[in-house]
Amino acid sequence: MENQCSHENDDSCGCSCHPGSGAGGCSGCGHMHGSGKMGSMDPFEMVMAMWHKATFAAYSELMVEKLKKRIEAANGPVMDKVADALMESMGKEFEAMKQKSSAKKELHEKLAKIFSEGSQKQK
Repeated sequence: MENQCSHENDDSCGCSCHPGSGAGGCSGCGHMHGSGKMGSMDPFEMVMAMWHKATFAAYSELMVEKLKKRIEAANGPVMDKVADALMESMGKEFEAMKQKSSAKKELHEKLAKIFSEGSQKQK
């Protein structure tokens, strides 16, 4: 698919050649979304622009799916071992955090008891 935008680095457009930047419209894509004036855009042009954008999104999603399959075939077992090692490590870190939290809570309770007993003796 040929990209119809003439300004590849323009950040003001929400079309597929300027992703994530809103629907304001760039000068290269103004014909696709009425230069930011959606109300004045012909309904047919609007639908065609939507199909155009959806086509780029679908091609991109398909490319990701194809690459995922190839990455899995080439590196799947290695990545499974890495994922297992990371999960094991994260589990140990979580358990250590729980023990540290428990130790802090225990210390807090002991200190509260000590201060409570100390203030009762002073009365």
